[in-house]
Amino acid sequence: MNTTLNAKITASDAASLLGVSLQYIHKQLKTKNLKSFKNQNRVYFGYQTARELFKINFEKKIISFQIVKGGTGKTSLAHAIAVRSNLYGAKILCIDLDQQSNLTQAFQINAEEQPVMVDILEEKMHIKDAIINVSEGLDLIPSRIENAILDNIIMLNRFPLDRVYRDRLQELRKNYDLIIIDCPPALGQSVAAATLCSNMVIAPVTPEEFSLSGLKMSVQEILNIEKNFGVKIPFRIILNKFDTRTYLSHEILSTLIKHPVYNEKLFKTYIRTSQDFPNAIANGIAIFDNLKTSSAKEDIDLLTQEILGIQKKQPADVSLGNLDTSEQK
Repeated sequence: MNTTLNAKITASDAASLLGVSLQYIHKQLKTKNLKSFKNQNRVYFGYQTARELFKINFEKKIISFQIVKGGTGKTSLAHAIAVRSNLYGAKILCIDLDQQSNLTQAFQINAEEQPVMVDILEEKMHIKDAIINVSEGLDLIPSRIENAILDNIIMLNRFPLDRVYRDRLQELRKNYDLIIIDCPPALGQSVAAATLCSNMVIAPVTPEEFSLSGLKMSVQEILNIEKNFGVKIPFRIILNKFDTRTYLSHEILSTLIKHPVYNEKLFKTYIRTSQDFPNAIANGIAIFDNLKTSSAKEDIDLLTQEILGIQKKQPADVSLGNLDTSEQK
């Protein structure tokens, strides 16, 4: 492991998710002898304890982040959602298809001597051998500059777009609850192939002048793919870097809400602008590596719940997982 990642979920977050008391969570941790830690009276734990405690039966999904525009924060979102999903006990595989390898670098992985997707397609390496463990329950297929020729490799070898990634990921799906693909900010064969193997495509939109133009191109490309391959591709939009202080943020949000197509694709959550994201990436950590509360954590938490199809339970509703609440006082 080349990473310094040490993500945490607090016992209070667990209690909130499950709709039980904090004391009940503490009792479960003790009774089941689950590993946890304490810092200034705050109890927290990581992936393995979360998996044992929550016992969520995840619907296995492949999601891809893509839009025809750079700077929308798709890598930061992919990184944060992967980590938060992992803290709910989901086993995660991230796949970096962008030749800029931002997601690979965010996880502090040096991929110079590591196999990447272009090596897999050229059959220099089996896909399982390209997987690097980042942290417990979180793996990565990294990227480097050589992935810039993915489109050429797919075309020259006449790989069928609807199968080139899907077939290779099929054998991995049973091992992971969530596979997250970070695509380059462009159209092309590789992005189309990622679209065709995804259960959900997520397009981050930012309050910027050309952001909606990039979204329009991405949506049109998805419609073309649906028509050409006779498939339906679930497509969602997340408004990222929303700043309540700026007119443009409110204008873009209003445009998305009023749009006849975009409105129904829009996540309920939007992500507020926060320096926590670039700071975490720059330091090779996740926003969930510390125990401080923040708007970034709140927003990513809500978005992750939407993506995973889970939600916080009311105190009387503890159907999530297999927790026996008969002992709760």
